[in-house]
Amino acid sequence: MGSTRFPGKMLQPLAGRPLLEWVLHRVRSARRLDAVVLATSDLPRDLPLVALAASLGVAAFAGSETDVLGRFAAAAALHRADIVVRVCADNPFVDGAEIDRLLEFFDHAGADYACNHLDRLGSGYADGFGAEVLGAPLLDRLAATCTDPRHREHVTLALWDDPAAHRLAAVPAPAALAFPDLRFDVDRPEDLADLAALVARAGLQMASPAADVVAAAQACASAGNTAKSGLLRGLPAQAVA
Repeated sequence: MGSTRFPGKMLQPLAGRPLLEWVLHRVRSARRLDAVVLATSDLPRDLPLVALAASLGVAAFAGSETDVLGRFAAAAALHRADIVVRVCADNPFVDGAEIDRLLEFFDHAGADYACNHLDRLGSGYADGFGAEVLGAPLLDRLAATCTDPRHREHVTLALWDDPAAHRLAAVPAPAALAFPDLRFDVDRPEDLADLAALVARAGLQMASPAADVVAAAQACASAGNTAKSGLLRGLPAQAVA
């Protein structure tokens, strides 16, 4: 709730439901997950997030606001996770099927870490549909050894800062999602306004698959005579309303 660019964004409405509810609902549609846990801060301002999770039957863990790495490791330990999937809560169109695709890939890739949440290592993914995955022992090792404040704040950054020391892999995007210029995260109020306009115009639902979201964004961009749309970045909300 303490986002500096968009305070309180996790409870802001998208098509009448809180942004966080979209994320939790869609993550729970993944079939290969044993548990879904909201890892939030222990500050009073984040208590409404814990309450929302509880109302949806989702477990919550409250830890340090600034030591996000420690928070994730502690949440994973509490729930006895062997494999940890990390989803950014500002991705309202995260797709359970893409989380399953990631886990299937991770099972066979022989990697320490894999991802499909954005276009990394040439995956070709649009930003906002997938996740990151790593083994709990690696997460614990990072939490025990990382001292750089950036690595404490950004959970997996230490892996990317030292890629030679780890086996990093990315899922190749399916054709329907292979649009790396598109972005569907919510960083600022105007991002949410664009998404709300997209949902309204295309009739997207909380259960709409990622491929439908991409198709809707492309249609909206065409209607607005815009060559690229990214979360419809730069395309005024009224152009797609």
